Amino acid sequence: MSLSAILEAIHLSGEAQVQEIERCAFDEANELLANTRLEVKRIKEEICAKEVMPAYRERARIFHRARLESLQITGNVREELIDETLDRARGRLAGMRSDPVYPLVLDSLVRETLAELDDTLEEIHLAQLAADQRDKDLLECILDNMGLNLSVEYSLNCWGGLVAKSSDGRVVIINTLEARFDRAVPFLRRHLAALFENQQSEVNYQLAAFC
Repeated sequence: MSLSAILEAIHLSGEAQVQEIERCAFDEANELLANTRLEVKRIKEEICAKEVMPAYRERARIFHRARLESLQITGNVREELIDETLDRARGRLAGMRSDPVYPLVLDSLVRETLAELDDTLEEIHLAQLAADQRDKDLLECILDNMGLNLSVEYSLNCWGGLVAKSSDGRVVIINTLEARFDRAVPFLRRHLAALFENQQSEVNYQLAAFC
């Protein structure tokens, strides 16, 4: 091989090595640049998180406190509404005797009481009744329509209804309006509370949809 050919081969080999070095350096630079961008992005995110997270925590704390206060207010309002509803029902029952439907109510109470007493194998004609003096005429009419002649003591002072005792006094059935109302109050409270909760849930749903 001539000297010029040898020199040309060396030159070409050098250029190839230089190009390879340049390519590797370019790839490394691009990789370094990409890593630098990722690091810068990570640092920015960390800085943003450090600045924003306290605000988010404070926002969450405010919302949590507001929700607790709202639940407390809602609970108080619910109890007030339930008490008001029960008071109205109590007032309605207390004045039931003056209501046109009272004769039907007392008739139903009498029949229900005697049926319950009959379930104890008590002989109905031996039953002893107690009622309010204001119901005397109406009660006597009801018993007469039923073909019964029972001993009635008009010693009660009640909204309406009656008390029945077995002949030996061991079975006592209290079927006055006050007693029925008192027995119903726990169930009414649960029912009204559930009704209020359903209405409140619907309101919350509508507010959430609106927001």
